[in-house]
Amino acid sequence: MTMSTDSTTPGSEPPTPELEKRIKSERPLFFASFLMPLIAIGSMLALLGYYLYHGHPEMAIILTITATLLSLLIGLLARQVWRVQQRERKSAENLKRAQAVAHVGSWDFDLLHNQLTCSDETFSIFGRPNHSPITYATFLDHIHPGDRDRVEIAWQEALKGEPYDLEHRIVVKGEPQWVHQKALVSFDASGRPVAAIGTVRDIAEQKRAEECHRLATSVFSNSHDGIVITDPSNRIIEVNQAFCDVTGYAREDVLGQNPGLLNSGRQDAAFYRVMWEALNDTGHWSGEIWNRRKNGESYVELLSISAVKNAHGQITHYVGAFSDITSLKTSQQQLEHLAHFDALTHLPNRILLADRIEQDIAHAIRHEQWLAICFIDLDSFKPINDMYGHETGDRLLIEVANWLKDAVRSGDTVARLGGDEFVLLLTDLKAMDELEITLSRILLKMSAPYLRLAEQELQISASMGVTLFPLDGTNPDVLLRQADQAMYAAKQAGRNRYHMFDAKQDRLVRARCEHLTRLRDALANEEFRLHYQPKVNLRTGKVIGAEALIRWQHPEQGLLLPGEFIPLIEESDLIIDIGDWVMKETLRQMGQWAAVGLILPVSVNIAIRHLQQADFMKRLELILAEYPDVPSSWLELEILETTALADMGYAQKLIEACRSLGVSFALDDFGTGYSSLSYLKRLSADTLKIDQSFIRDMLDDPEALAIVEGVIGLTTAFQRTVIAEGVETVEHGVMLMRLGCDLAQGYGIARPMPGDSLPEWVRQYQPAQAWRDAAPLLWGREEYPLLTVGIDHKHWVARVLHALEKELPHTPIELVNHHHCRFGRWYHGIGMKYYGNLPEFEQIGPLHERVHDLGKDIILLRDTGQMEQARALAQELIHERDRVLELLARLQIEVALTNERAAVS
Repeated sequence: MTMSTDSTTPGSEPPTPELEKRIKSERPLFFASFLMPLIAIGSMLALLGYYLYHGHPEMAIILTITATLLSLLIGLLARQVWRVQQRERKSAENLKRAQAVAHVGSWDFDLLHNQLTCSDETFSIFGRPNHSPITYATFLDHIHPGDRDRVEIAWQEALKGEPYDLEHRIVVKGEPQWVHQKALVSFDASGRPVAAIGTVRDIAEQKRAEECHRLATSVFSNSHDGIVITDPSNRIIEVNQAFCDVTGYAREDVLGQNPGLLNSGRQDAAFYRVMWEALNDTGHWSGEIWNRRKNGESYVELLSISAVKNAHGQITHYVGAFSDITSLKTSQQQLEHLAHFDALTHLPNRILLADRIEQDIAHAIRHEQWLAICFIDLDSFKPINDMYGHETGDRLLIEVANWLKDAVRSGDTVARLGGDEFVLLLTDLKAMDELEITLSRILLKMSAPYLRLAEQELQISASMGVTLFPLDGTNPDVLLRQADQAMYAAKQAGRNRYHMFDAKQDRLVRARCEHLTRLRDALANEEFRLHYQPKVNLRTGKVIGAEALIRWQHPEQGLLLPGEFIPLIEESDLIIDIGDWVMKETLRQMGQWAAVGLILPVSVNIAIRHLQQADFMKRLELILAEYPDVPSSWLELEILETTALADMGYAQKLIEACRSLGVSFALDDFGTGYSSLSYLKRLSADTLKIDQSFIRDMLDDPEALAIVEGVIGLTTAFQRTVIAEGVETVEHGVMLMRLGCDLAQGYGIARPMPGDSLPEWVRQYQPAQAWRDAAPLLWGREEYPLLTVGIDHKHWVARVLHALEKELPHTPIELVNHHHCRFGRWYHGIGMKYYGNLPEFEQIGPLHERVHDLGKDIILLRDTGQMEQARALAQELIHERDRVLELLARLQIEVALTNERAAVS
């Protein structure tokens, strides 16, 4: 639009006063204005106006062009802004839909202004209307009361910079709901938290899935049916506990294995071929199958196998479920049992015995072992049967049958031929001693009372005839007949005995029987003696007790040690009578010592056969009652560790019962068993005695020394008393004191002596000077390497000396480099770390290097054939070894004194 200066345009503003003045004072000007709408995206965004007060026509054209271009440019920019806004709106919609699909909401928390902004899905998860007011306090109100403290603690930790990532419950419409929250907190330059963004995910389905999985796992684990799962290649990938219980295999034993490892061999290849055909055709098979447990025992199971397929019809797994129906099969076998077993005793009858003999003969041939056939006839059974009737006779036969079954191993056979005749098949015999022990045990038991009628006990005995395969023949009928003949020979010899068909073996058996008879006579004739070995406290020098050790004062052979006669009676009931005598004699001796002012507790060794007697505690009470002036606390019973291992439950009950009487218990030969560490906690024995084999070797064998130190540490941890057996030298005692074991016995202290000699020995006893010197010195367990490294050094030198005559037992690096022997590793390692500042330690290093140089030279001389020079140099090696050990001893004393000074200060 254009207009002159003397005209106005409707709607336009009038000229300013300055312009009005120019209009009046100057010549008329051409004056122009331009108005143009800005249109974008179909609508007017603005109205653009330009005014020109200098009237040139060409300027109006320029003004028009400029305005048009600006309008187009602004329109383009506005369209671009619209497109960005559309994309952002679309992204927001997509995010909203994605959060709804994934059940994941988001939130933004302005910590400075306490403003919490949440996405729609967050409101949905928390069950609140969209965009309803929400604060942190409102958020906490939704948290399940049981999780609120945990959430609050996690949030406060997040405000300190810790990760915020946790699962918790919220309450939605009165119902608990699981969510998973994550957050990231932002901090300003001063470390103040200013904002946080986070996500919240609805994990209700996940939790339900986890619960379903847990339930399925529980069903799998707790099912009484065995379950096995394999991959398509039939490799086991999982089994349940019932599978392990039935088969005897641990889970780790079978993972990755083929189920064929359970194959008992009772089904042939055709059986399994039919089974797999059914699985491939129908996806299922069920039936009975014999399998074998880990221990080799066969069992029958009712098995069902199903093939598991995926959506494409491909097999992904096989699942087998089975139950052990062996007991049901056993019921089916009872009918067969009646045909092959004695109706009264349920032992194999003559028919089955013949079959068993043939089987056992074949087994003995395969394994090159002996088979013993023992024919047993009860002595004096007919008079008992006639006097008390057949019912009593049958009860007696049942008792005999039951005991015979208990007396033999599971692989042996006990059969009844009829009347009072029985046969034993003893298999897997490797030595005559094994057979003789079994026969002696049976005879002793058979002569014990069986039944008590009114006030009278029925007592019988048995005569046995024994024949051996293959020494006496190979025909089953002949062998049985020979055993029968040998049985009659036993009856003719006086009954209540056994007779070997083989003449040579018969002489040996008779000799053993004569030994047992002679030992019974020795007990009756009071030929046994007790000697007592003192026990001392090495540190205090006091005598703390003694151990009673049996001797046999043989009329012709003189004083015999227990090893010469005890093994003959360990499997005989004579060991019980001798054990009772030992306890009585010990109590009597302690009473005599007390009368002269010597109070000395004594320990006695008890055999396993003695302990296993049902009336052991009753016998012990009666023995203690015979000596009322001797406190029961003076008596200690020693049992071998292996004895306790045989039946820990019984051993613990026995220990507790003896403790109730005041009698204490010690485990003898500790460390020789297989499970010392695992069962020590279960056995409340008062004292542990370290086996003398470890004590004897500990000064030369680092492994034995480590065992001794371990046992001492174990007793310290379990607060038990420990005593060392077999202390033969002063050096043994010093080492034990260093390791923390102050109680000891052995030839290095005193040999066992008669009871009359012990009071005078106690009066005159003086501990070795080396023990007195070591008494004030105390080391902590952390000093163990320092105290024992000398043994490693002696062991290394011994190996070099041994190599003079035999092949070198060192590795080249260990011989050449003094850093690589065990002493060197200690010296340049923890030794240098803890003792490197001590002069004694510094002096050891050059000497140790010298020892290695000498060792290397000795081996070099040996290898070049210069044996005389090598042996001469060996003397110098021994001298230098002793110098190292002397300095090491000085270092040990200095460390102990340093520790003592530190403790005082």
